[in-house]
Amino acid sequence: MTRLLLLYCPANPRTLHQAVREDLDVVGPEDRFRWCLIEHATEDTSPRIVQEATGSLNDIPFADEALVLMPTVDVRLVHTKVPLISGRKLDALLPTLAEPYLLDQRTPLRHQLLPPTAGRQGVDRTIVITSESWMHWLHDRLALLPVRTLTLIPDCLLLTEPGDDQLSREFLIDRHGPSQVIATRDGFDWGVGWAEHHDGHDTTTLTDLYPQARILTLNWSWLVPRALSWLQEKPPINLVSRQPASPSARNAKTKPAVRWRAKIEWANWRPPLRLAGWLGATYVIGSLAYLGVLAISNWRWQNTLADTARPHLATPVPDNTLAITTFVRQASAKIHAQGQNTPADFSPMAGKLQNLLSSYPPGILESVRYQPNGLAFTLRTIKGTPAAATIAQRASDLEIALLETGKNEYRMLPLAGLPGSDSP
Repeated sequence: MTRLLLLYCPANPRTLHQAVREDLDVVGPEDRFRWCLIEHATEDTSPRIVQEATGSLNDIPFADEALVLMPTVDVRLVHTKVPLISGRKLDALLPTLAEPYLLDQRTPLRHQLLPPTAGRQGVDRTIVITSESWMHWLHDRLALLPVRTLTLIPDCLLLTEPGDDQLSREFLIDRHGPSQVIATRDGFDWGVGWAEHHDGHDTTTLTDLYPQARILTLNWSWLVPRALSWLQEKPPINLVSRQPASPSARNAKTKPAVRWRAKIEWANWRPPLRLAGWLGATYVIGSLAYLGVLAISNWRWQNTLADTARPHLATPVPDNTLAITTFVRQASAKIHAQGQNTPADFSPMAGKLQNLLSSYPPGILESVRYQPNGLAFTLRTIKGTPAAATIAQRASDLEIALLETGKNEYRMLPLAGLPGSDSP
């Protein structure tokens, strides 16, 4: 057993009230949805209406499938020739193709191209034009339906297609107080609907204009069989742009759809974003100015420091060699007066020389001469005499200052680096 929900949407209040003092698309007629729940078998030709009501969509029972009928007066179906293009080019072309058929474009419009009809040329297409704000409002309501699949079509598509003479056609009339909404079908996937004032005194009726026409009112007795027939044929027509929500979303807290909601939200964010942009620009400009001031200050400080140091650097430094030599002589005399040896005396230097030559063959030392500025010694030219680089490396390892004065001739410095220590 399959459960089908047949739902009839209310008409857009903007359509019923031409003299509008406020935007009636903000809040729609919440409690004017008419629906019935049907149970039927696949082969059963007599479906059973389980429940029917008029009201909001909050407490509608679960159904396997929903067929939603939208008054044709809220849909403009334009049957025209459309070039065989697709993508963004087609989306940009649809408003241009539909513009000659529109009289009122005060509200944002949504354009949708129906699939091509079998047996007709591919350029013969139908453009569906609806109010964007009204469709958003309907989608927000239909998203709460506890159904698996949902199909939204104009109500004129359930009427019989007229013959070639266009006289034997059907009209669907739905009264809303002093107004009445009329719909009729012109072709397979297009029709027309309009709203008019009805006061009961108009002598011109549809039957006068179309003697063979059949006048229908909204009644489930004939809508249910035709809805089942439509679903069995499964034509690829659906005005729903997004899938309905799951049944768990029925209790979700929703807000009424407002056509300019995105614009209002963007307008609310625009001042703080503009302020943030100004603050960011001010911060960047201030930082650059601060860095410029620091660079100028640093440059001026360097110039001042250079001007201050230049007189002192230009003054020649006196030669302190004599003073240092006198200081070393006085210090050595004071140490000798105490009965101690200095590093420049013969005994300490002889001990350093012994350590330096301890790794070489005995008898390598030929002569030793003690001088105040160092200990001069000569090595014999025999087998095992080290090269100058080798003995210099060993002296460096022992932290001994050693100078080469000739072939196999060296001088050990007592106080390396003092004035006169490098003189022969």
